[in-house]
Amino acid sequence: MLHIDSLSYQILKEVNFSLPLNQNLTILGANGSGKTTLAKALCNLIPNKSVTFDNKTLDQISPKKRAQIINYVPAKLNIYDEYLTVLDYLRLNVIDEKNFTDFDIILNVLDMAHLKYSRCVNLSSGESSLLMVGGAMIHNPQITVLDEPTANLDQEKKVKLYQILKNSSAFRNKIIITHDLNLAYQLDYTILYLDKGSVRFHGECRSFFQSDQIKSCFGNYVKNIDGNYMVNYNETV
Repeated sequence: MLHIDSLSYQILKEVNFSLPLNQNLTILGANGSGKTTLAKALCNLIPNKSVTFDNKTLDQISPKKRAQIINYVPAKLNIYDEYLTVLDYLRLNVIDEKNFTDFDIILNVLDMAHLKYSRCVNLSSGESSLLMVGGAMIHNPQITVLDEPTANLDQEKKVKLYQILKNSSAFRNKIIITHDLNLAYQLDYTILYLDKGSVRFHGECRSFFQSDQIKSCFGNYVKNIDGNYMVNYNETV
């Protein structure tokens, strides 16, 4: 179990929650609410004593073992050598060769087989985002944290990613950070909503998407239209 006890760092204020290994989580919140800071703390990219896994703080776990437990996938591809090929990038993500999945299988799942020998520098922002998802699938830790995975994707690629995230075999346990309310609703993961660094809601997805709760968090800026959550551009700012 992943457990967070009184995590306070920069904007975060006394964040507390637990995540069993059979439960996926979506983290929502406005810009600057602390979502990415929380994600990095969960992976010990921000060192802390508040996050524990099976009753051990992450700094008590060796780096290799920690990498097998939890992995952070950023919103933007940033690697030391952008002239690596797509295949070379995927190879860098192999942690456990015994449980390794064939590269071609991953590329086919992502519809990126034609880019196998392309250099990362030549990928579009959407292709780069999907490549990071593919690397995370190969990495295959117990928990994968994906930060704004749909931010750079067109509609077709968003559907592709949604299908991957709904497929229970693609990742073992998932924590998704997103502004996409439709994605959060359709994934139906447990919801954690951050408001100015504090946990304002933590519970079932369907409870969060009740009209009163949505209005409490977003005011009149979000409308439910036939089950789709849309920005209300007619609302006065």
